[in-house]
Amino acid sequence: MSNVTLEVETVTPLFIAGADQRNIENEGLRAPSLRGLLRWWFRAGLGGAKLSSGMEDTKEIKVEENKIWGTTDKQSKVVIRTFPLLGTLKISLPNFKGKGIRYFGYGLSDRKGILEGRFKVEIRFRPTISEEEKEKVIAATWLLLNLGNVGSKNRKGFGSLRVCKDIKVGGIEFKNPRNIEELREYLEVNIKRVLNIFGWDGSVSVLTGSPMPEFPVIARNFWKMKILDRVYSSPFDAINDIGEEVRKYREDRRNPSAKHTRKTKKGVFSYWVTKDYDAVKSIYTGSPTSVPLGSIFGLPHQFQFQSIGKKAIVRGVKRIGDKEVVYERRASPLQIKIWKLDENEYAIGLQIFLSKFLPDNSKLLISDLRDRAIRTETNLPLYNYLTSFLDSLPGRWIKL
Repeated sequence: MSNVTLEVETVTPLFIAGADQRNIENEGLRAPSLRGLLRWWFRAGLGGAKLSSGMEDTKEIKVEENKIWGTTDKQSKVVIRTFPLLGTLKISLPNFKGKGIRYFGYGLSDRKGILEGRFKVEIRFRPTISEEEKEKVIAATWLLLNLGNVGSKNRKGFGSLRVCKDIKVGGIEFKNPRNIEELREYLEVNIKRVLNIFGWDGSVSVLTGSPMPEFPVIARNFWKMKILDRVYSSPFDAINDIGEEVRKYREDRRNPSAKHTRKTKKGVFSYWVTKDYDAVKSIYTGSPTSVPLGSIFGLPHQFQFQSIGKKAIVRGVKRIGDKEVVYERRASPLQIKIWKLDENEYAIGLQIFLSKFLPDNSKLLISDLRDRAIRTETNLPLYNYLTSFLDSLPGRWIKL
């Protein structure tokens, strides 16, 4: 297989986290960001194939990953280059209309983004790479384009890309399905094909109750995706709708006392607090601590208690000997994908990666944002709070 060139286009707005934020047309589709994401999906695919085949020690996965993608001491066998196609970029501040897209796009409203654009992506192979390794790189590329996104807020559906035209590379089909049924079939067939390239023969040694993997993998019992039934007329509508669904699920709307008000320059603003409100506020009230279940959506999670003028934060913590290690961030296990179908219709996919939420023997740490001495610890949240959300939505599951 020779070097590969793909032409891709944005499906949802792309926000580049490069150094030149004032002139993001100079940043384009940043090769370092793309390389990091390709490596992430490579690990997810290879890990899923190895785990499904009965591997218990994941060190071999890291060795193979480093062999292809490089380390601080050894260069990568793969060179990624990207070029924006002139005249195709539409760059501006986003106009987020709707509570759901504002909820998901928090922090993006004052940043310019690439609302539309096309890019050329070159994947160049160094002479040291084998044909088998090349196929795995293309398999990781397929996973990124068909299951993942790029840039800021990529887990919330922003930065979704697709190939501009159908193409087959090294036995893998890159295609833009025309409808939801074709999309479901395309994903089921090609995810299995990709995992086969990574070494999965279709058998499953992973049993229910097996230990959680150390990192996200695409394997039965540890990964699931649902394609929602509804289609949308714009990518903004799609992100707004699923953002609103997540927001409503996390809010405590069945509890009348959970509806609060706040004065603003435009008048009185009413809103619902989340189901975790009382669990976190317990550090101030002295009431029994319960697990803030919504933390399974990712950390850190901040809370503001307007009535008492306090702010709190939920993070992870672990004690190692007499030292305390605080985990400031844990990316959400929920990843949202937006696909563009025929006739400018857009579909939504929700996928969950079941891996260790935090290292063994960790806890959730709830503390005051300013006075860290005001604190408590509690158990980690469970994945069933997240899977129950997916179960509540109408759609069709992708099967491995």
